[in-house]
Amino acid sequence: MATKRDRRDLGAELDRITRVRRRFWPAVDGALERVGGYAQCVMHPSEYVGRVEREFPAFATDLRAMGFHREPIAALKLHADGRASAGSWVRRASTFADEQLHVTLFDPGDGVEVCAHWEYSWLTHPVKHYRGIGWDTDRGVRAMRDLLSRNDIAYVVD
Repeated sequence: MATKRDRRDLGAELDRITRVRRRFWPAVDGALERVGGYAQCVMHPSEYVGRVEREFPAFATDLRAMGFHREPIAALKLHADGRASAGSWVRRASTFADEQLHVTLFDPGDGVEVCAHWEYSWLTHPVKHYRGIGWDTDRGVRAMRDLLSRNDIAYVVD
């Protein structure tokens, strides 16, 4: 069950895109569900990369330095314990690359929990992307852990 802290904004740590997604995607999800779609989903445990012991603003700077961009269109991800994601980021070889590394962040209260998967880009393959064709959690987790290591960003796998 989501706590009161999870339902409210985390102050300056949550950007405007995330606040809007947290507010509106649940309502959109209900409408899409009636026609077989979704706007929010629960993260699969296999997507867990680890916990980075940094504050959100500092880690956002790290992500940008590694070539990630905010992803406003992504479905709102929910942690198995009910927490809503605190950000969604993608890294592509180029704007119109076929595939992307998608990273979702959660606030555990002590750092940043990072989850990842590899998938088709919604920009170039919207149907494959939405249907989860080519979804690869192992590749995404490996790629993100490799990026963190290469950029000297320590993480803990709890």
